[in-house]
Formats: sequence, structure tokens, C-alpha cells
Amino acid sequence: MPPPLLYVFQISHYCEKVRWALDHLRIDYTLKVVPPGAHRAMAARFGLSRSSVPFLVGADGALQESAAIIAWAERHATDEVAPLQPADERARSIEARLDDVAGVHVRRYFYSAALIDDPKPVKAMFADGLSVPHKVLHQVTWPTVRKMMIRFMDIGHAQGDESRDVLDAELTWLDELLAGGRTYLCDDRFTRVDITAASLWAPLVLPPEHPAYAGMPVLQRLQGDLERWRDRPAFSWVRELYARHREAEHG
Repeated sequence: MPPPLLYVFQISHYCEKVRWALDHLRIDYTLKVVPPGAHRAMAARFGLSRSSVPFLVGADGALQESAAIIAWAERHATDEVAPLQPADERARSIEARLDDVAGVHVRRYFYSAALIDDPKPVKAMFADGLSVPHKVLHQVTWPTVRKMMIRFMDIGHAQGDESRDVLDAELTWLDELLAGGRTYLCDDRFTRVDITAASLWAPLVLPPEHPAYAGMPVLQRLQGDLERWRDRPAFSWVRELYARHREAEHG
């Protein structure tokens, strides 16, 4: 039976969350990088209710949303692999807050600089890993796709400033969760909550072990904020978690 296909944007931090979980659980899969815009038709072809990536397509059908994909991966992992599901009852609420607040505002904050001021690096990241026909499609459709992203994600300098203030508060919350030098957020072991936190903050931390962000330039508009956040406990923890877990698993 061929491995399932995981459809992603290389740049997406939500896609990184799922990729990291599958890698940790040693799930064999084939990565399918798709161009923005065209992914909508692909999702519809597989009967998915939403157009967002990632989605996983295999013998069991098509799955969407990180929770469903990671749950599927847990069921198919061997007993030799440490599970990612935490026993801590707080874990679900922590992960939900990371997904719904930090993840959303990291994306809005990042794109409010990238798509407005300097879209070339983002365009290149979306193109990385595409097939030749999809690269051509991406080149042709990018001006329209960029305008759609700005509109649908509510992107702009004022919106980016608003998201920066939200992220300041979320960093304070994450710093408090890590107080006392905690290595992991739940259960005193590595879980999907750690993967969620680290992958969703990665576009701003830029850990070198990240499969897509390594070497990505820091956008000029973000430099002051990222320098100010660099030595916060949460940023240091993301760098340390990637160094400890992601390099070996991705490699």
C-alpha cells in the first residue's frame, strides 16, 4: 500500500505542526507541496469541506485539520514510538489557545509585513518544492493570490501592529507556562502541545533545524520586535526544542 500524501504549503506553520508530528511518530508519507490558490480545487476534489492545508489523503480517505491528522497518525504508529498525546488535562486548552490565538496572530503579523512590504521571499517560499507545472501556475497566479491573501487574512500595517500587541501578551503567557525552567509544557515529556507551540512560533524564531525557514531573512519591519523578543524564555525554549527534537526527526 503506498504511503499517504500530505498536501502542504512549505511556509505554513500549521503544516509544520503536522509534518513534525508525523516525523516523530515515524509515519511514512509523501509530501506534496501545492501552490496557493490551486489548493482550493484540490481540497474540493477530495471532498473536503474546507480549502485549508494541510490535508492527508490515503487509503483511509482524506483528512483535514491537524487534530484529525495527528490522531490518525497516533493510531498508525508502532509501539516503539513514544506517543504524543499528553495525559495532562490542561493540554487540550493549551493547544487550542496556541492554535486559535498565537498561530493566527503570528501568521497575520508576519504576512502584514511580508505581503505588503517585501513579498518576494514569501513568493519564493511558496514555490519551493513545487512541480514544474505548479511553479508556472504559481508564477502566473501570484499577483491575484497575493491580493486575495491580503483581503481574506485582513492584512495591513495597522493589523500587523494589532497582532504584535496580541503576541506580546501570548509570549507573557507562554513565558509563565515555562517558568521554573520547564523542558516541556505538559506531562514532563515531549507531546503534541510542545510541537504546537514551537512550530506555530517558528516563523518568528527561525530555528535552523526548521525544514523550510532555515536561512529565511528577517523582514525589516519585524527586526525591532524580533530583537526585543529574542531572549525571552519562550523564544529560547522554541530554539532549544527544535535543536533537541526536530533535526534528528526531520533528517
